[in-house]
Amino acid sequence: MDKPIFHGLLHSGKPDLEALYRVGYIPMITRTGVGNGAGWADPLGLPTAPWYDAMVAATNPPRNIILLDHEQWPYGTQTDRQATAGKYVILYNEIKARRPGWKIGWYADPVRRNFWASIKDQGSVEFKAWRAEMNDLAAIMAPFTDVYMPSLYFHYTRDTAPQNLDWVTTFIIAHINEAKRLRRVYGRIESPIYPYVWWRRADDVKDLDADVWETIVRTVLEHADGLVLWGGFKTLAPAGPLPWDENAPWWVTIKARLTDKRRTG
Repeated sequence: MDKPIFHGLLHSGKPDLEALYRVGYIPMITRTGVGNGAGWADPLGLPTAPWYDAMVAATNPPRNIILLDHEQWPYGTQTDRQATAGKYVILYNEIKARRPGWKIGWYADPVRRNFWASIKDQGSVEFKAWRAEMNDLAAIMAPFTDVYMPSLYFHYTRDTAPQNLDWVTTFIIAHINEAKRLRRVYGRIESPIYPYVWWRRADDVKDLDADVWETIVRTVLEHADGLVLWGGFKTLAPAGPLPWDENAPWWVTIKARLTDKRRTG
């Protein structure tokens, strides 16, 4: 079955990927991306009504899917996680009251990225603790998750940690399987899983090795319901958008899957 590829790419000079390849755009919503945070002053708190109103007025998702990225609420204890999940529920209900037709996903929640736990045996202390943390979140917020968007950024390249590359497939599949489990146990089975992937190393120092990037893309498309491409913004100083490069190796890997327009979304 062919699966959709979406994007939230931030390059300057980017072509119309929807028109050319049917790669649909999913806006990433952040606290400060709406009026520089006006109406949501406390990152540990919640937005006010004017923030929601401004956000929905400024956002026009062509596929009616949005991603909300807010990584500043705490997760350290079960109480923290339950409170954080409750805040997502409030966000969901406030946005849905204004745009009931939108499908809402949360960046990296309730599936928490954890390379070292995910590659351990499911009976290990580390894996069980990881799963328990996600259960704390999903038991509350999964019914209020229209799209699962786990972050599957990868941290390693061959020059610094060649031994860790052997685990890339295990890492990807474990996170997708946990998303499926959380969806089945706590959520709605019709909610698709579209992992966020990035061709850069998670610290943004360099591109992933070409074979690792190919493995990530292939494995995600095999095991999830589709994927979302992120990137195009240089996070290291001087920060800013990168110019689009039609011949960039990461994009050539993706484009090879799009030329026949099978992945229509």
